[in-house]
Amino acid sequence: MNWIIIFNRLFELINNQGNDAYYGGTRFLNAVREVTFAVPSYHDYIEQRRAEGKSTTRRDYYFDLLMEQSENDRINIVNNILDSIEHIEPERTATIRELIAPQEAQPASGGPQAIIPQEIWNAERLTEYLENIDTAINDENYEYALTLAYTCLEGFYKSFIREKIPAQVHLDDLTQMSVQIRRFIKNKLDEDDIEYPEQTIILISTVTNAICNARNDFSDSHSGNRAEKWLAIYLR
Repeated sequence: MNWIIIFNRLFELINNQGNDAYYGGTRFLNAVREVTFAVPSYHDYIEQRRAEGKSTTRRDYYFDLLMEQSENDRINIVNNILDSIEHIEPERTATIRELIAPQEAQPASGGPQAIIPQEIWNAERLTEYLENIDTAINDENYEYALTLAYTCLEGFYKSFIREKIPAQVHLDDLTQMSVQIRRFIKNKLDEDDIEYPEQTIILISTVTNAICNARNDFSDSHSGNRAEKWLAIYLR
């Protein structure tokens, strides 16, 4: 398996800031962290590379980080990334999948081929994330618990928007997505003349703001680490 070719083609896809396929540093590290828990935060990882005199150019450290993982983990990381952008670049993601597993890229002759929508977040995947969040909280790794919570919410929001509000599929900011989703749900409930507690709709923004603020260098200096713990448990 030629990982140089695989990475070069992958990087071409995720280096375009003009669409939702773009993976900035934090997003890429989060994709790796979904497969292996050993990856530090973006800030810590970059500072570590600087201390070691290594390049902090995105192409360089993306490649190094990927190659530091086992081959099985590399495959899972790349496939997860491809899953998230396949609806944007279906042909080019298929080409990369062919490089990773050529025997799986060709449909078997004969029987029907199932097509699984990439936007689906099924119960199995949600359960896996919740278990990982529980483990992170038990290990007092609250930063990672918050990262997983952010990833879950990002997946839910993007899935909902692709299905219900396709005109807003270009959005990649969690706060903006929550506004569109909150507005859609409120309008739908009003149109169907369904009574609902206003606090339920407001909760969409509350949870989103809590996660986004936590991701923006949340400070617990005033509470002896208790604030991160409370927030992680609340978001879970």
